[in-house]
Amino acid sequence: MLQSSDREQNAGQTAGLISAAAPTDRAKLVILAVVGLLYSSGIAYLFLHLPNRLLTDDLYSRWYASKMLLATGRSLYDWANAYELVDIIGWPHAFDLRFYYPATLLFFTGPLSLLPYDGAVFIWRMFGLWCLWLSIVIFARWPRPNLSVNKLTWLLVLMTTSVPVLQHTIYAQFNSLTAAALALTYYALWRRKYLWAGILAGGVLFKPQVAVLPLLILLVWTALHRDRWPFWLGWTAICLVLWGVPELLEPNWLLTFSTALASYPPVLSVVDRIWNPYQGVSLALVLFTLWLTFRLRRCPSSSVNFTGLLAWGIAVTALIVPIYGMLNIVLMGSVLAILLNGFIQLYPHYAGWLWWGIVALFIAGMLAFVIPLLLAGFTGAQISSAELVYRFTLPVLLSLAALPLIFYPKAEPV
Repeated sequence: MLQSSDREQNAGQTAGLISAAAPTDRAKLVILAVVGLLYSSGIAYLFLHLPNRLLTDDLYSRWYASKMLLATGRSLYDWANAYELVDIIGWPHAFDLRFYYPATLLFFTGPLSLLPYDGAVFIWRMFGLWCLWLSIVIFARWPRPNLSVNKLTWLLVLMTTSVPVLQHTIYAQFNSLTAAALALTYYALWRRKYLWAGILAGGVLFKPQVAVLPLLILLVWTALHRDRWPFWLGWTAICLVLWGVPELLEPNWLLTFSTALASYPPVLSVVDRIWNPYQGVSLALVLFTLWLTFRLRRCPSSSVNFTGLLAWGIAVTALIVPIYGMLNIVLMGSVLAILLNGFIQLYPHYAGWLWWGIVALFIAGMLAFVIPLLLAGFTGAQISSAELVYRFTLPVLLSLAALPLIFYPKAEPV
């Protein structure tokens, strides 16, 4: 294990990044951004015309509750919002339509509620895709851009056209916020801007359940080294802001949010569905993650060991946290970028096998969705079949693939 301090060699890193930003690479990235803009605006416009879209749009119930709060002062968590949405949407189950998010989401849903819903959801779908892409690009290009722009492009295409990301985009969901927050936090850590890293980590709190272990890793890892303690100052400051500003509009929101969350229908995690007596397996994975974090406490953020630990945390969170559907799998884009970057650097002979294994998994996931759809129509079987690949198999394999990076004995800061 690397036994060095956090004094990373910024001069060497900067030189590496300058060389990576060759004119051809920059031109490719610009073209990629233009294509992304066209795709995101086109898909956001197309999804405005889906049938029953208010039912599928998760944003709508949050937009409506935020609108009622700002217009009438009604609580985000008031059952009246859900009952009114039953009549508006035509869905009989009011518990599906409540506001189950922390009031911190008002930083986004508040301004969006001032817009007509079509405009709000159009912006949000575009923003969600760009958050996802940003997270992948950051982990693919830093700390060293081992992943070529061409392969990065294919990785972006694989993720964007995967069933979980398409589902996430159709539902106008919020998980990509967490993906972007984690990536930006890592970038600040790599720059040794620990105060800013703590502030950026606050972005995880908009949907914290999909990043429980990465957040735990960051909090413990920064606490174990004096130079990193400014992270906690930034983290404390942003937590106060994220609590205090919504408190002005939604008094005692932590209590009402907890009460609303208690009424959420019970959900099983992946390990719950396999074998998890008394949550023992989940607890063991959390303790193992804490041990790994302590073991890597002297590793700088630029080390492959540390990024591998983050990849492990994201993948294992998808296994132990109870979440409906495949929506949390959008964070696997960051994991894939970390693993590919790390394997190209440390295990170049196996990097090709990893890449084609990823491609095969994504093809299998798409086939698992399309074949039941063609055979049986929209029965729900296509979702269950796709979940076997995306929700179960993918996080398990990616968490295992992160271990060679974590335990690599000769990794050096880059």
